[in-house]
Amino acid sequence: MSYLMQTRPLRPSASALLLLLLFMAAGCSAPYLKPDGSRPSTAPRLIGTTWRAVEILGRKASFFPGQKMDAYLVLHGGESLGGSTGCNNVNGVYSRNAARLTFTSLGTTRMACSPDIMEQERRFLGALRSTAAYEISGRRLILLDRGGRAVMALIAVR
Repeated sequence: MSYLMQTRPLRPSASALLLLLLFMAAGCSAPYLKPDGSRPSTAPRLIGTTWRAVEILGRKASFFPGQKMDAYLVLHGGESLGGSTGCNNVNGVYSRNAARLTFTSLGTTRMACSPDIMEQERRFLGALRSTAAYEISGRRLILLDRGGRAVMALIAVR
């Protein structure tokens, strides 16, 4: 006796499809919440965000051998700022009024680094000193001089 097995195409049941659609819909509708329960904003805020330099005075910000951290900036409430030039820590004061932004009383630690890192630090501090305005575009912070030229571009990292 020989048996012939007929194969049928595998079709999912209607209930399995409905269950799959429900799981997909639940995953799409669940909002992401920050640890404090608030919803994240779509654009980063100027204050409290860590901004990493990606371009300084028309040149790409680099991470050189021997460099311990990226050049970055954080504006705190109370008009104080902190960050790193890539070699030294930086602190100071900022003033903001609408799209106007200026940095004053900039100070740094006094560590020596390689000439490439020190040159980037010089440009970083020069860009901060020449800042007169800013704009946020997507996840980028663009610092502008009095003539409206970009002196530094930074990206939001936290």
